Amino acid sequence: MTTTRAEFVAAAAAGPVVTVIRSVFVDSVSPVALYSHITEGRPGTFLLESAEQGGIWSRYSFVGLSAWGCLTERDNSSVWLDHGLSEERAFGGAVPTARLDALDALYARWASPAPTELPPLTSGLVGYLGWDTVRELEDLPDAPVDESGVPAQSLLFVRDLLVFDHRTSLLHVATAVLVTDDLDQLWESAQSRLDSITASLRTALPLAPLAPPETTAPNPALRTEHKKFLDSVLRGHHFIRDGDVFQVVISQRFDTEVTASSTDVYRMLRALNPSPYMYLLNLESADGTRFAVVGSSPEALVKVNNGRVFSHPIAGSRPRGETPEHDAQFAEGLLADAKERAEHLMLVDLARNDLSRVCTPGTVEVTEFMNVERFSHIMHLVSSVEGDLAPGRTPIDVFRATFPAGTLSGAPKPRALEIIDELEPAGRGVYGGVVGYIGFGGDSDLAIAIRTAVLVGTTASVQSGAGIVADSVPQSEYDETVHKAAAPLRAIAAANALRPALD
Repeated sequence: MTTTRAEFVAAAAAGPVVTVIRSVFVDSVSPVALYSHITEGRPGTFLLESAEQGGIWSRYSFVGLSAWGCLTERDNSSVWLDHGLSEERAFGGAVPTARLDALDALYARWASPAPTELPPLTSGLVGYLGWDTVRELEDLPDAPVDESGVPAQSLLFVRDLLVFDHRTSLLHVATAVLVTDDLDQLWESAQSRLDSITASLRTALPLAPLAPPETTAPNPALRTEHKKFLDSVLRGHHFIRDGDVFQVVISQRFDTEVTASSTDVYRMLRALNPSPYMYLLNLESADGTRFAVVGSSPEALVKVNNGRVFSHPIAGSRPRGETPEHDAQFAEGLLADAKERAEHLMLVDLARNDLSRVCTPGTVEVTEFMNVERFSHIMHLVSSVEGDLAPGRTPIDVFRATFPAGTLSGAPKPRALEIIDELEPAGRGVYGGVVGYIGFGGDSDLAIAIRTAVLVGTTASVQSGAGIVADSVPQSEYDETVHKAAAPLRAIAAANALRPALD
């Protein structure tokens, strides 16, 4: 897959961004080890992986080594952080104030054809859009106080990237070149960058062995008192009885101390709860505050691949059983639960309606319905909804049509969002937003930011919610939030307790 000069010249004539790739054989070091070795966890870097059901790792892992810049925000206005690409060149002028307008402008300026034989991510934007992005999509009253300490969005314009192909043991070393008239200089500069990155691979070693932690029992502080959460569920019942909504999702935040590095938290989460969307983002806000987002989300908001749009609603849950027999009983109970089935059906209908806004009429269909999918601590009911992306639509149009996920808001969405603002004591921050990538070639893959920890200084925060319907039992909904938060909280506790295997 190594890019030839002729291929580079042809691609430069077709779009403003060209990814130059050099493929090497690597089978002795993991993506996590390479990430740790090359980036040392510095801001502007990331690691994206994926595990299918049963903990089988998917074909590609992505290690982001550097970025041209970062689209973030401060005081609800867009900010461009220049890491080698000026604001003037990035946007053709000043960055638009509204965050989604800035995202539209950046995508429109740098959209470029992506060869189908390349991995799904080689150039584009990687990061997150937080929950409060919804305020650019819906007319909502003033937001609750944001206590997260991190910006409402942070999207890296990827420059240097490692793509692990676990099927072939090839490592694709990639650098994104911004096209100018001097193709000779650009080609030589790209080769020099690839030389430097490839040389750094030679000194990469497996991570040092660690002793299994003696204790992994988390002891978080709850942002919402137990009784107040139960009262919120009862107030949710009131809104449902009055006909405001059919369902509303109420969440709570768990705060805990973190002394481990973000990489070690990710390592523990990767071991404890392999999920379809695994991510480690090390970032920096406009004021220089460093923070990390570490997660293992089971749920996509939406995916665009080769002009096809995919949504996978998840609603309905049970804890995993201690034995295969107990596990099967929990699954049978989940499938037989009328309340869970009704909630799930509502969200499947919502996904169909959302996709219909950006897909070619008549192409939206439910391809899988109410399957039980199992994860380390929890099982869910999952369906799949698909459609063909309408001509002229972009991945950002798809995001606008589908965000926020009905599984994180409730339905109907506009009134549910107002009720969430009324019932929750603080802003959601990253929770309930999306994490993933928007490729300049037109593909995107955005996970819902759940089962996710936000690390700022020595504090880690995990948030989880429960879908409240007419017959919800308050204590059961509280217990559901605890189950959903268990994996990242256990990972943090385990990472804090890690010690070298050989002292």
